[in-house]
Amino acid sequence: MDPKQLAWIDASLRDAREDWKICYFHHPLYSNARRHGSSVDLRVLLEPIFIKYGVNVVITGHDHVYERLTPQKGIYYFVAGSAGQLRKGNIRRSDATAAFFDQDQSFMLVEIAGSDFHFQVISRTGKTVDSGVLYRQRQPRETGRTLDGDASDWADTVSH
Repeated sequence: MDPKQLAWIDASLRDAREDWKICYFHHPLYSNARRHGSSVDLRVLLEPIFIKYGVNVVITGHDHVYERLTPQKGIYYFVAGSAGQLRKGNIRRSDATAAFFDQDQSFMLVEIAGSDFHFQVISRTGKTVDSGVLYRQRQPRETGRTLDGDASDWADTVSH
């Protein structure tokens, strides 16, 4: 990612006045998929900007799986790349994996109603494989936790 792109992201998030700040892009900052996994270089560049401007949710692709991670530094991360080539059995489940689906292709529906972010992940055959509601916080909490942290204190912010 070049400096011009970073400046654009910084300015766009700084100027955003929406209640929900949601970023969507290709390479995941966090992922437990075996094929590609987390993009640590991008995480180092982008995550401080996301924290600074109160990003609530990040949705990425690249890994051909679905994964919902426990919040990382106060931000909800989803990998929703399973509409392409199937990579069955590609998740290395960790403590940071809140939910995953790598047995078939799927897509993710999102609906925002005020402070509620409703999500539903549906397989190619029409089965709901994950769903829930995220409740917007005024500002993501900086805890310093990453994939190695215990996520038990986040349970009250997601319902299924």
